[in-house]
Amino acid sequence: MTSRSEAHQQREDTLRERMAMSRENLLATRAALLLEEARKPSLPARFHELYSTAPNVTLLIAIAFGALIIGPRRIVSVVVRNGLIGWVAKTVRRVAGR
Repeated sequence: MTSRSEAHQQREDTLRERMAMSRENLLATRAALLLEEARKPSLPARFHELYSTAPNVTLLIAIAFGALIIGPRRIVSVVVRNGLIGWVAKTVRRVAGR
């Protein structure tokens, strides 16, 4: 009976050691992630960067708000008309710039 409880105690100690090591690893990883997050600028500070590098996102947001304000039927004609003209103009500028 004693050897059985000793074996059980030994397994329990091994398990607790592994749990402590796992906890230490998780805390170290969390600390590293918090340091990395602290180095990044906040979203309002990065707004101009996001706005200038994500024109498609801005376009989709504008389309969604337009659909809410003037309705989906009219926004489709506006998007097709203005989007097509803008795309053609951009392509002509690129070709002419070469």
